[in-house]
Amino acid sequence: MISVLVKAIQFILIICIGYGLKTAGIFKKEDFTVISKIVLYLTLPCAIIVNFSNIEMSKRLIIIVLIGFLCSAFLACLGYIISFRRSNLEKAFHMLNIAGYNIGCFTIPFAQVFLGSLGIVVICLFDAGNSIMATGGTYAVASSLENKKDNKILFLINKLLHSPPFVCYLILVLLGLLHLELPKAVVGLAEIVGNANAFMAMFMIGIGFQLNLKREQIIQSSKIIATRYIVSLIFALLLYFLLPFELEIRKAMAMVVLSPVSAISTAYTEKVGGDVGMSSTINSLCILISLVLISLFLMLV
Repeated sequence: MISVLVKAIQFILIICIGYGLKTAGIFKKEDFTVISKIVLYLTLPCAIIVNFSNIEMSKRLIIIVLIGFLCSAFLACLGYIISFRRSNLEKAFHMLNIAGYNIGCFTIPFAQVFLGSLGIVVICLFDAGNSIMATGGTYAVASSLENKKDNKILFLINKLLHSPPFVCYLILVLLGLLHLELPKAVVGLAEIVGNANAFMAMFMIGIGFQLNLKREQIIQSSKIIATRYIVSLIFALLLYFLLPFELEIRKAMAMVVLSPVSAISTAYTEKVGGDVGMSSTINSLCILISLVLISLFLMLV
């Protein structure tokens, strides 16, 4: 339990450091764009490579990849539904900031402390499915809302193939199914860069974080957060009690759906021209809420 709190407090402190340095004028809010590119194009893909290098793909567990995709896709659809009467930009914002799970930067560090190797593999496989939406899919669909071209399918495919984390997951899943491995030198280099991912992702959120939200933004943020966690709690109960797997797998699945919203949702919000400040606030609050929920879950089971 102490390890959970220490890890979460460390993440929160990094967010505070980013916000503090921005407030002090050392960083500017415009620096968010540069930092988000470092996360999207370097640290996150490298962290994905390292996590996948420790996974042995199993046909029995491949269903977990599908569950990860469906959970994330369901939340994205829900984001669209609850913002149906709003502008396309607001629809895109809701989809990006209600869907996806921050697994690599948040949940995996906890899993390494409290779950066995099987539980960590399960979480990584769930993340492979989640990443289809979180690292490009939701962004591609959200971007297409503002796209005026006729062929939206090609537009979606183009957006997906220009998302480095998504392409990375796609290649690694294919290599895993073919039982092929990346050279150790490549994994070693990726480990050096990937080790910075948790820090960079949390620091990025701190740079984008703002407290001076207007009343409408507070209402909108509260609606997104409440909807996400009501659904996440339902997912956790269903997966824990109904999945036909052993306890360690069900425990890992219930834990992973309580993860906060994807850290890179803020970066994608910036790319579609959305409200970065509100997105960062949602992200930060989700980290606090997930900390409480996962801590309670670990104490109860």
